[in-house]
Amino acid sequence: MKRIATAAVVGANGKVGSALVRALPKAGVRIVPPERAQLILLAVPDRAVKQVASALHADPEQLVAHLAGALDLEVLAPARRRGSIHPLRAFTGGEDFRGAAAGIAASSAGGRAQLADLARRLGMTPLPVRGRRALYHAAAVLAAGAQVALFNEAVDVFRQATGATVASARAALLPLALGALQQGGITGPAVRGDQQTIAAHRKALPAKQRTLYDLLTRAMLEHARRQRPRHRP
Repeated sequence: MKRIATAAVVGANGKVGSALVRALPKAGVRIVPPERAQLILLAVPDRAVKQVASALHADPEQLVAHLAGALDLEVLAPARRRGSIHPLRAFTGGEDFRGAAAGIAASSAGGRAQLADLARRLGMTPLPVRGRRALYHAAAVLAAGAQVALFNEAVDVFRQATGATVASARAALLPLALGALQQGGITGPAVRGDQQTIAAHRKALPAKQRTLYDLLTRAMLEHARRQRPRHRP
C-alpha cells in the first residue's frame, strides 16, 4: 500500500474542511492543488458532492473521497478510484479528529487501506462501511443531532418546572446526561416498574413532551429487557 502523502481539500472553508486543513499536515500529509494530489477530499455539502466530483476530471490514479455519511460511492463518478471517510464527530468549529471513529469505504481494497491508514494518522479508529449507508448514517444522526434535540426538550421542561435560565438548566442537566451516556445503563421509573411516577410525569408534561416521553419510555423498557441477565435453567 502506498501511503497518502499529498491531498487536496475541496471545501476547505467549511467546518470539516478547515479541520482537515489543520490536521492533515500534522499527520504527514502535504496539502496541494487537486491536480497534484494523491487524494482529493470533497468536504462539501452532500447535495454538491456529485456536481463537484463530475467537474474534477480526476486522474485515474487519484483517489477521490467524500466525507458524507449517507452517500454511496456512485456519486463520485466519473472518478475511477472512489472512497469515503466519514468522521463520526460533530464539528462546530475548532475540533480535531482525535478519538473519533471514521466510516471507511472505497471502490478497491487498496483505497480502503489508504483511507484507513489516513484515519489512524488523524487519530481516528477506522470502521468499514459496506452498503446500508443510509442506515449507518441514521444511527449517527440519532447519536448526535437527536441527542441534542432531546436534551433541549429536557432543558425546556426543566425550566418550566424550576424557572431556571437556559444556562442554569443546561448546567444542571448536562452532568446527568453525560454520566448516563457513559454508563450506558437504563435507569428511571420505567425500568423499576414505577407506574405511579410515570403517570405523574405524563400528567405534568405538556402534550408535545408527553408524546416524546411515551415513545422513549417504550424504548427504555425494550433496552432494559435486553440488558437483563438471562438465567439459565
